[in-house]
Amino acid sequence: MSRVFLALFLVASLVSGVLFFTPNYSAEYDEEYYEYQPFLQYDFNLHELDLKNYDENDTEEFSGHVYMRREYSNEESETFRKLLVKNYQLFVLDEQYRKDVSIILDDVANGTVDADDAIATISNLTSSYDGKAKVLINENATFNNLITLEMVSWVRDNFLIESMTDGVPRGLMSQRIVNVNESIGSSDSTVEKIDAIHHEMLNDHYNQPEEVVSDGPILAINGINAVWDDWEFESVGPTSSLIGSFSDNSDDRLWIGQWMHVSFPNSSHTPGNHSLTFEWPDEDFKGKETNFHFGLGYGEVFTNIESESTNVWPHETDNYYKPPYGWIGFSAENGTVGKLEATFGQGFPNYAAYDWHEAVEYAETLTYEGVNGHLATITSKEEAELIFSLLDGQSYWLGGFHNMDNPNYQEPEGGWEWVTGENFSNDFWAEGEPNEAGPEDCLEVWGFDKVLNDNRCHLDWTGIVVEFEMNGTNHYEALIPQWVWDDKNGTDVLTYVKANPLTDDERNEILKEEGDPDADNDGIVDQFDEDDDNDGILDENDMDDDNDGIDDDSDRCPGTPVGESVDIEGCSSSQILKEVTEDGNIPGFNFALALLSVLIIAYNRKERH
Repeated sequence: MSRVFLALFLVASLVSGVLFFTPNYSAEYDEEYYEYQPFLQYDFNLHELDLKNYDENDTEEFSGHVYMRREYSNEESETFRKLLVKNYQLFVLDEQYRKDVSIILDDVANGTVDADDAIATISNLTSSYDGKAKVLINENATFNNLITLEMVSWVRDNFLIESMTDGVPRGLMSQRIVNVNESIGSSDSTVEKIDAIHHEMLNDHYNQPEEVVSDGPILAINGINAVWDDWEFESVGPTSSLIGSFSDNSDDRLWIGQWMHVSFPNSSHTPGNHSLTFEWPDEDFKGKETNFHFGLGYGEVFTNIESESTNVWPHETDNYYKPPYGWIGFSAENGTVGKLEATFGQGFPNYAAYDWHEAVEYAETLTYEGVNGHLATITSKEEAELIFSLLDGQSYWLGGFHNMDNPNYQEPEGGWEWVTGENFSNDFWAEGEPNEAGPEDCLEVWGFDKVLNDNRCHLDWTGIVVEFEMNGTNHYEALIPQWVWDDKNGTDVLTYVKANPLTDDERNEILKEEGDPDADNDGIVDQFDEDDDNDGILDENDMDDDNDGIDDDSDRCPGTPVGESVDIEGCSSSQILKEVTEDGNIPGFNFALALLSVLIIAYNRKERH
């Protein structure tokens, strides 16, 4: 078999491996996803006013964040590809610089190098790497620079979106070198300089110089214009248009998403009515699909909306969202973003499904054998197990609430009560709950996990558990919201129907399909297994649940299958492979082809006798 043929065979298998075995990086989406994305998606969300802890003498400014994802032109997409390559190369150079400096610092710590000599060596080394970085920045990215899967996995947490404003590559290395040179040139003692340099080698984040966006839309609250800053890169895709070589003739456009912090300087976020205006006077979106979305924080709703766009949602005919709204959206028409003017104040959206307070009232209207119900309470382990057996995988309201007038009230755990006045037990909370992640004063049960959680009272699409007091043998029903077509009125009507409960076996199978670990391979995922490694020690008393020799507190990869060797972080080869594949399996056919090609080439290169 000719080596030329084998080489072509190897290349083909590797290329097909890239095409058909692409890890599902969280920052990326597939081509099908982007086929349905608008040219521009613009989402503004106002941070909530915490009325529960509001202090009129210490008010906060209005603030929020914007998520914007848009389709980039061919030219912009090529600019991003080149900047990605440059930024990644700077990252690799920075890693090498830190490694070289750390070796010198270790020698100082071990007493094998004089500290003053080390400072001089680090100074020369820093100057050398500074020169390499400047050369790298000034070089033109060429067709030979490939964007690899490793770069794609790196890009989300490391790419600095500010580079897209001026085309200049950015990385941590530039600021690190500046700081090291400042430490070396300072009047500090040698020991202090060594400590400062050591700190710089450990630093993985620098606050970038604040860059305020001057162009773009005009957003104002109470007449105070918003300021956009603190950009964060979020995503780029599709991956198939990103990986590989690039050229100025490429037609592979990219969608790039980013987050921006929004502040309204010298404003005061207080209770009461406020105005919001939005327009984008200098932008032409003619022929391009756009979506604009404006969301308010929990506890505030729009009280009036006026828009020049005729395509505003939610629509008046919407059965689920009824005024007042907690969010609104519209699209640009005829290439122009029409001005939006709205007012907002305190209140909660009117969803079709019941919030906790509405669920309390609804439960009391239900009857079973002539007995009125109430939101269920849990006062014993037996009652908890009975209620849990009725649930599917969603969340359900229970009859518990956080009473701030209770003499034992204290965040987050003190002062919880049942609507019936029964004693409240803290035995059934989920781990880490209640945690008061915001004004969370109403009780729900997570149907899948079968534990209690504190949540916000005004939420939609939550089921309810109703209890009927039957003189000793109580009756319980778990109800979930469901749309039902009403032939008479020709519309969908929201109603509550009995849930189809999940068995423990079904829960276990779902988690197995999702890849949850099963350390002892007994068919029971570790979440439901009281002895994960089958060593006779219950997990609650076992400091090494998967018996891999790494304590649970230090184990980065819990649930290691029995018999597999692990590294110092507790990760086996199968677990590491799972992290870089889409579904946790070996890459499959294409990987096998590539491996087979390598083996054949190795065999053909073997010395013949």
